[in-house]
Amino acid sequence: MSCSIAVIPAAGLGTRMRPLTYYVAKELLPIGARPALDYIMQELAECEIRDAVLVSSVTKKPYFELYAKECLQTYGITCHITLQENPMGLGHAVLCAKDIVGNSQFVVALPDDILVKENATMALIEAAKEVGGSAILSQRVDWADVEKYGIVKTEDENSLLVDSFVEKPPRDKAPTNLAIIGRYCFSPLLWAKLDAGLEKKLATSDPKELDLTIPMNALINEGHNIKACEFNGIRHDTGKMAGYIHAFCELAKEN
Repeated sequence: MSCSIAVIPAAGLGTRMRPLTYYVAKELLPIGARPALDYIMQELAECEIRDAVLVSSVTKKPYFELYAKECLQTYGITCHITLQENPMGLGHAVLCAKDIVGNSQFVVALPDDILVKENATMALIEAAKEVGGSAILSQRVDWADVEKYGIVKTEDENSLLVDSFVEKPPRDKAPTNLAIIGRYCFSPLLWAKLDAGLEKKLATSDPKELDLTIPMNALINEGHNIKACEFNGIRHDTGKMAGYIHAFCELAKEN
């Protein structure tokens, strides 16, 4: 199954980046001479992905409508904008794109993670094809930071096939320090697991966010292969001011 569409969750209000995000969508803040989202779109274009679903909030939609025109002209990518009206977690944001993506393999790219020196999306698409399933991007993190991430447990020390995922475990409960970072390549089988997760959440009034680790674990339990690809390039986490400033300075030199 070929992959020609990506989902970009971008509905967050960017509270950690205020006051900048009072005036512009966080994903469109400049990094060097380019908006941050350009780095994602270039990565996708290199993989011959021609459609991207921007999951937006109502207040950010006008910014993305303007950006969509430039994106089509520059990268040949058509941006489809859909709304996440109630923020209920990353899994819910991805689910908001279901009607547009349909029964296709798709990439999820988190715009806070600007990845350079290696096309992570291309590696994920190839890995998903290799195992006949899905793939996620991973990176070793300090053990003190494992509680900030979804953590990967592989089948054994020599395998990158995932046995299970643990969402933000305390250090003493983390099976590894191999963390999920902001790229995924999913089979459309994920939709049924996200639908089931949302239905359960609403039925039980569960206050927890609908994340991706529970539906991914459900797929694995049914025999679906998910491969963890270790990222060897440079990752800039631009979700906080310090990371954004560092990325701006580093990438401005290259631009």
